[in-house]
Amino acid sequence: MQTLSAPKSLGATVWHRKRFAAQPKLCHLPTRISGKPRVESYAGNHPANADGLDARPTFPNQNISRRAFAFSGAVFVPVKAARAIGFTKQLKKAQVSEEDYAVSQPFLFRAKSHDGVKYFDTQPGSGGKLQLGNIAVVHFTCKYRGLTALSTREARTLGGNRTVAEPMEFTYGVVPSEFSKPLVRKTVVGIGAEVRLDPELQELYIVSTVFNGPADRAGLQVNDVIVSIDGLRNLAELPISRIGTLLTGDTGSTVEIEVKKLNGPMRGTFERMILTRQATTVVAKKRTVNVETGGGLFAGTSGPKPPPIVYIPEALAGMRTGGRRVIIVPADVGYEDTGEGEIPPGAEFKLEVELLETRNAA
Repeated sequence: MQTLSAPKSLGATVWHRKRFAAQPKLCHLPTRISGKPRVESYAGNHPANADGLDARPTFPNQNISRRAFAFSGAVFVPVKAARAIGFTKQLKKAQVSEEDYAVSQPFLFRAKSHDGVKYFDTQPGSGGKLQLGNIAVVHFTCKYRGLTALSTREARTLGGNRTVAEPMEFTYGVVPSEFSKPLVRKTVVGIGAEVRLDPELQELYIVSTVFNGPADRAGLQVNDVIVSIDGLRNLAELPISRIGTLLTGDTGSTVEIEVKKLNGPMRGTFERMILTRQATTVVAKKRTVNVETGGGLFAGTSGPKPPPIVYIPEALAGMRTGGRRVIIVPADVGYEDTGEGEIPPGAEFKLEVELLETRNAA
């Protein structure tokens, strides 16, 4: 076989690349496999390479120095690296479906029996197993429709829009008393909306709607203006108690209202609708605790509100330190009819829990 002298300059390197680029698609070149005799390899549409993974040209045996080889631009890519074990694990994680989830044991919640929840361990822990009575230190992240709604990894807000993580600590197996009692809500028969008079604009506008109530189902939104109730206009001149009487009534009775839309594509338009009154729950106002310490370093709330499912022993059973678990949280053991942050009332979401530490209670 004729040997080639090593390229001496950058120009020779370009000639060297063109030489191999000029070869036909089907090039018959010998290649050496470590530990095996010399075999023949084909680059192109060869039956032995139907998947195309091994179809790559190889250099003939030439006397080329390492420096010349480095300048030649030859790059060997491990084409089958996608089949490596680590890569396969990443693909497997991305392809997890709800059929792969396990189901926890049933449990008691608000004095009633509740079915088990679906969960999947994305990372088995290697540390100590979580035991009843242990102090558990966890990070949790609530995701709604694939987006992070709230997380202990962004628990507090610093100056300049920065955040700092603040893990949650609790006694595993101890459910707060508020989740051991039935949920009690005050009910009102009406359209399921809170309204308020604007003294400056002389308008009656909607402050909030009850999840799945008559107003919510009709598409009424916050800041929409009620122009008339059963044909009665000039509502700003009426006392608020009179307006409450007009909107409430017997279950099953109807009320006709005219609304000026101030949101969405229908902004500025007027719409008449007939709503059927029904008993709706009155959700207590959320209480926000402002925290400021360290000379104004921290600002905002005291941290994200954990969903009740975090405290349920069956939901975290079997976890070990370092483990990560994804739980599909039904609304009734999540944020119920109040919602939280970007999670709307009555919504199911995914909860990611990482067990950072377990220790015995003092």
